[in-house]
Amino acid sequence: MDKPYISWFVLSFTVYFILEVINQRSLWDTLKLLFLKPHIFLLNLAIVAFVYSIGLYFKRKLFTYSLITFLWLVVGGINLVLLIQRNTQFNASDIVVFQYGMFITMRYFNAFTVILLVLAIAAVVFGMVVLCKKGHKFPGTINYKTVALITSVCAVLCAFLILLGDVCGFLDSRFTNIDEGYKKNGFLYSFGCSLFEQGIEEPENYDSGSIQALATELEGDIADNDNRPNVIFIQLESFIDPEEIKGLEFENSPIPNFKNLMENYPSGYLRVPVVGGGTANTEFEILTGMNLKHFGTIELPYESLLLDDTCESMPYNYKALGYSTHAIHNFSAGFYKRNTVYSNLGFDTFTSFEYMTDIEYNDIGWAKDKIIERYIFSALESTENSDFVFAVTVQGHGSYPNDFDDAQSDISSTYFHEDISDYEAEINYYVSQIHEMDEFIGSLTDSLTKFDEDTVVVFYGDHLPGININPELLERNNLYETEYVIWSNFELEAEAKNKNLQTYRLAAYVQELLGFSSGKITKLHQRYSDDKDYQKILQTLEYDIIEGDDVIYGSENPYLPTEMKLGVEDIKVRSVDYIDKCLYVNGVNFNEHSAIYINVTKKSTVYLNSNTLMIENVRIKDGDEISVGQINYQMPWTFLTKTDPYICDRIGN
Repeated sequence: MDKPYISWFVLSFTVYFILEVINQRSLWDTLKLLFLKPHIFLLNLAIVAFVYSIGLYFKRKLFTYSLITFLWLVVGGINLVLLIQRNTQFNASDIVVFQYGMFITMRYFNAFTVILLVLAIAAVVFGMVVLCKKGHKFPGTINYKTVALITSVCAVLCAFLILLGDVCGFLDSRFTNIDEGYKKNGFLYSFGCSLFEQGIEEPENYDSGSIQALATELEGDIADNDNRPNVIFIQLESFIDPEEIKGLEFENSPIPNFKNLMENYPSGYLRVPVVGGGTANTEFEILTGMNLKHFGTIELPYESLLLDDTCESMPYNYKALGYSTHAIHNFSAGFYKRNTVYSNLGFDTFTSFEYMTDIEYNDIGWAKDKIIERYIFSALESTENSDFVFAVTVQGHGSYPNDFDDAQSDISSTYFHEDISDYEAEINYYVSQIHEMDEFIGSLTDSLTKFDEDTVVVFYGDHLPGININPELLERNNLYETEYVIWSNFELEAEAKNKNLQTYRLAAYVQELLGFSSGKITKLHQRYSDDKDYQKILQTLEYDIIEGDDVIYGSENPYLPTEMKLGVEDIKVRSVDYIDKCLYVNGVNFNEHSAIYINVTKKSTVYLNSNTLMIENVRIKDGDEISVGQINYQMPWTFLTKTDPYICDRIGN
């Protein structure tokens, strides 16, 4: 550390080289980037060097360099883990959902792992404190002018190369294929794009006149018939046909019900925007009809857009047709902040697992999907009119255990290609889960066949599972494809064809089969999908809605947030009993997420059954207000909703 400038450069180069080897997943490809695209390598190196230049300002360089190196290696380690688990690189959307990911991951750590993690963190903190106080101190005088010059050169070099790359086209600030973009641009520049490139760029042809002309072309009736069947979309977590993986063989199909539906109803491949994760982005394209390729790099609109604003969506479009709209998810309402976002998408009700009873869980703690069927029927039976239901399942979610014994499963692969043989346990566990999800599909369609209302159900997978599968091992060599099928318990009037679709076109296609054309974006998909300027027109409309002046709606957003009710089935307190210093609260639809509040204080609550909750060793007096709150699983110190208070009267002490 007595030669600070050499140490600065060597550390910068070494650490960046390690980060890029992880990003490229190849030493050879990293060397090709260095020698064949030195301008890109230099840009990313300059970013690392800029950060390391901070250490030049301090005498305790061993401490500052160690801290910076540790932070860079944490970033590289996270990237490595994500590449192994889901085959895509670390990006800004992972930071957005970090609170969820950590909360979920901690559920599966055993006590020993948690202790090791805490000890490791403590060791790092202790080591940094020791280095800060007693680490090697640079004996010379710091030339702050030289150091400032180095920092400035790094910053100017970054800015110059980014500007040159934009002008000459050797850098892509916006890209949708994460792996290709990261490998082309380098890890650090690509990660920066995912942080700062948000929203839709203004199209060259955007002006009020062109949008008004488009509005005129999109005029017309929103339906050409009076039939209003129930419409149900079911987004199946990580659901694909395992037989699409070349390296697996099965004696029987793991998903016989889904395959039978595909053979007899409109179906096809579905091009999804994400792989291995990012459920909310598939949701966004399905619900809004917007193409995420037109948004920022790896943007998460649930966070960047829909927390504060509304936009045209399937729920609003079906409400215009006289429907009630319901969302169902057998995980937490707060996951991806759906409890806020769904109101801005037009849902009337949202039933999350905080409002479900009698849930069964799989081996790694995810709710099994068969519970969804009960709440679909609760939604359908809660209204007199037709219903639009959007259900998001969770059973197929990872991370998949690496110690799963295939003897536990009814169906497993009889052969594993050598490229995926290391993931045999994880894959067999995954297959066992989607086999159960397929049973849910069969049960639901059987029940709806007997249902006395016309109903359409759209089943589709949201993305590939979080297992490291090379595209070459897939039948269509594409990591961004799942499958969909459109089932109905009546004969569709429109001619239905099997076709491959992008997720943002699926909802418009379903409306087309039903004789509907509700919503500006829906009409655009139905009328312009074969036009050579289809994507340009779609991006222009999206920009007007998201970033522009809402000219398409007469310069005013017509969509207001709904007063969304959490839970279709009402939770009520009927009575209370006070026996031997134990308070029993009696009511309906309680579950493990229910907690008793006395006045405004949450009490430690024992769940006895869906009709009874209990508090032990408590004192109650006349006039106390007893209510039951549904605890937010993501933030257990808060409640999502609370019942009307029950006023205690004639309670014995």
